[in-house]
Amino acid sequence: MERLTDGELRLMEVLWDLAPINSTQLVAACKERLSWSKSTTYTVLRRLVHKGAAENHEATVTPRYTRANKQTATVKLL
Repeated sequence: MERLTDGELRLMEVLWDLAPINSTQLVAACKERLSWSKSTTYTVLRRLVHKGAAENHEATVTPRYTRANKQTATVKLL
């Protein structure tokens, strides 16, 4: 099981606050909150989906576990 990086956790925080969210809206939120570009947001999102921490279905992004699992996520994914 893979650890989440600091950047991945930062994107998860945005998802926990706003999900479910359209991927275009997620890019705008990450630009505002994290000063990230579109490509950075999509790169980190792809990593989260690959690790099973988030889901991107028909351009709607949702986290696959809750903020309560954050402590566990810093060590391993559930």
